[in-house]
Amino acid sequence: MSRYRMDFVIGAVLTLFVVCPPSRAQSFAAVGNLDCNGYSQIQQPLGYNICADFVREYGELGNDNGHYIGHDEPSIGFISTAPHSGNNVQWEFTLPRERPLPATQSFENFLAFWFSMALCDPKSVPFGACIPNSDQNNPNLAGSAILEMQFYPPGAAPFPRLFSCDLTRWCAALTIDSLTRNNNCSEPINFAFIQKNGVPTGPPGPGNANSNTRTPNTQTLLMNQGDRVRITIKDTSAGLLTMIQDLTTGQTGFMVASAANGFQNTDPTSCATASFDFHPEYDTAKFGNFVRWAALQANINFAMEIGHFTPGANGDNDADDAPCFAGPTVAGCYGRDNDFDGTSYRFDWPDGTRRNATSIAIRSVEGGGIGPLSVSDATDDYDQAFPIIQFETTVSGSEGTCQTNGVGCVVPPVGAQFYPFFALADNRDEDNRGDHRQKCSLLFGNFSGPDVNDFGGDAQYGASNLYWFFGQNSGGPQSNPCIPQPDRRN
Repeated sequence: MSRYRMDFVIGAVLTLFVVCPPSRAQSFAAVGNLDCNGYSQIQQPLGYNICADFVREYGELGNDNGHYIGHDEPSIGFISTAPHSGNNVQWEFTLPRERPLPATQSFENFLAFWFSMALCDPKSVPFGACIPNSDQNNPNLAGSAILEMQFYPPGAAPFPRLFSCDLTRWCAALTIDSLTRNNNCSEPINFAFIQKNGVPTGPPGPGNANSNTRTPNTQTLLMNQGDRVRITIKDTSAGLLTMIQDLTTGQTGFMVASAANGFQNTDPTSCATASFDFHPEYDTAKFGNFVRWAALQANINFAMEIGHFTPGANGDNDADDAPCFAGPTVAGCYGRDNDFDGTSYRFDWPDGTRRNATSIAIRSVEGGGIGPLSVSDATDDYDQAFPIIQFETTVSGSEGTCQTNGVGCVVPPVGAQFYPFFALADNRDEDNRGDHRQKCSLLFGNFSGPDVNDFGGDAQYGASNLYWFFGQNSGGPQSNPCIPQPDRRN
């Protein structure tokens, strides 16, 4: 099916919206979070943001005030029709461990990895009423925001300039992106670190954020390399709860996306912000319950944010390198690597050797598969895996060879030496061979071997998905191989 069917449906809703300038009576802070991408005509950004990739009204490349804002986000989506699979999920994983220099560090490969969920926001595209936690929402009509629970590797330039909290430890933040298509506040973002006391470091909302918002404090949850971590994302009466339990250290951090904590949504006409409780958009993660403006088919997803780092004090002097930093660990530049010559597109990914950092290793709480979910109204028994998974990436949106008919939208992209992929490893991760908790662990990097299922390597991403967005490649829905199949021999 061609993308024009999708364009017609979305366009029928979005073309009714006319962008108007903000009211003259409205005043805005000189610096803030009204536009995640940093191209607002009325406000400068607080710092370097990791933003959700979006598409325009008719399926064109995401454009913010004349700037293409596409990101490279290889992702795995989790699909289920089970009750609460779209609003109450829990994961366990092992954080990567860095190897001593000159080994490639995690922050050279990716700015962050994140877990997502579709949220209700009637002031976000497509600007319709939204019923929290309900599959009655029509994705083409109900206003949508997207949660990205982002984890930041250690060792890079620190917040608020960039995205590390510490030279050796990990941290995480709750981010919520909406889309207004107003040039003054195109993609407003809520941002709050995961805190041990649940109190934001500064106001999280697009209209009230300040320098404290993006500055960690003594209550910010810091996690050690190699720690075993459990995260829970679920709704509460006050708003969406994101919680991290560090099973290695025993520490816990959380954040609730509530008006009481300073979260806001943004008026698409005036850019005025108002206190708002964010709640999940859907009850289930069935296929089609996606954020329609996102470049990925996103709801319950895991993704790596790659394609930004080029090593060297001035990178390799390409136009896409800046901004650049002298360290503190490895000098490099953090622009958008649209020519695919940076670290993300080299053979520098986790591969089981000491030349690179270890991979994240995601598994279920029970150890029997990836992606457990809650299926009970009375209890939170996270004991079932998502039956369907889908590999996808948005790298083609940045390819000069990629055409709107899907021709030239290839993985790896032209210019790349290598493109990383997802793989499943039975009964191990790189540092814990034989650990029963590691059964069927989801890894990301460059893995092969007799106990590894690499889903065909880069072939897992499939071809251009013209139905959704020509710059997205998708392998399509497939069965979760971690779920034991019944024995039909008898």
